[in-house]
Formats: sequence, structure tokens, C-alpha cells
Amino acid sequence: MENKNLQAEFIDKVNALLPSIDFLKLDKSCNSNDDGYAKEILKKLHDAFIEAYHTDNLEEGSYDFVELPAVIRGRNTGHIGLGIVTLDLEASGEHWGTFFFSPKGVIDQGGSKMDPGEFQYLSNVYIPYDYWYTVSLECDIHTDFTCVPQKVSEMLEHCHNNQQEEKQTPTRLAGTIEMR
Repeated sequence: MENKNLQAEFIDKVNALLPSIDFLKLDKSCNSNDDGYAKEILKKLHDAFIEAYHTDNLEEGSYDFVELPAVIRGRNTGHIGLGIVTLDLEASGEHWGTFFFSPKGVIDQGGSKMDPGEFQYLSNVYIPYDYWYTVSLECDIHTDFTCVPQKVSEMLEHCHNNQQEEKQTPTRLAGTIEMR
């Protein structure tokens, strides 16, 4: 039950952050040399995770399912974006879904509310894709951190700069990541 409360707290923090994100600017930042805005948003997502879980290192057997801030890269296009990935930690980090931060907002891959335009966007820009999350997991055998593209590596490293110095204000609890 504790895991559900932490998960809900993290999702609530993400929901609180979503209205402040300029999704078009984020997409451009992820795919340009000026990636400061993308790094800032990824760091805010990472910090929200730490606030909820009080760590960014999840030990094997600690949790069932978790949502994690991630950098996502289309294998065929090289297009980079941010999002939230859902992993089953009881199944060695098996991937269960992704919330993509697209130029038009959040797209829940495979969600019941995904319209044909969103499906086409994901198909054209990302699928198939790789992802790398900002936290450390002991049990994930599915994500390869030995072959991280340089730009993605720099974005992930930014999340760990000055980690102890930055504090954010806690927010209320909620249940799901909103679509827009």
C-alpha cells in the first residue's frame, strides 16, 4: 500500500508541473543545441520523484510498479523527448507504458483517449524508441545504460547536479497523469 501512496504523490507532483510546461518549447529544446529548457524540466520531474520517494535509488524488491521520469529517443528518427515510463520492477523492469511529452501535450501511449493524430505522431516520430530514466534501479535488465547517446547522457547527468541544494514545495495527492 505504501508504494501506491508514493506513486500517487509523484503523479500528483507531475500533474502540478504540467500546466507550467511549454510543450512546443520543450520539444524544440530536446532537439537543439540549446537544451537548457529540456534539462530544467527533466530536473523538475526528477526532483518531484525524489520528493515523493525520498530517494532516486530503488532497490530490488522495494516496489511493484513505478513511474519514472525519462528521456525518450526514436530509434529511426533520433528525435528526443521527455516523458514518464511505467516499469514493473517485479518483472526485472519490464516496460508497461509511456506518457510522451509531445508538442501538443501529454500522450498516453496506448491510452483509451489517444486519437488517430496522436497515434500517427508517435508512429512517425518515436516508434520504435529507447528510453533512459533519471533514477537508479537495481533490477532493470531491459534498459541499456552502456549505450546512451551523448546528448541524452548530458540531460540525465543534469538531474544529479546540486541535488541536495534544491528543494521544492510539496503538493497534494492525486491519482493519474492528465492527458493535457
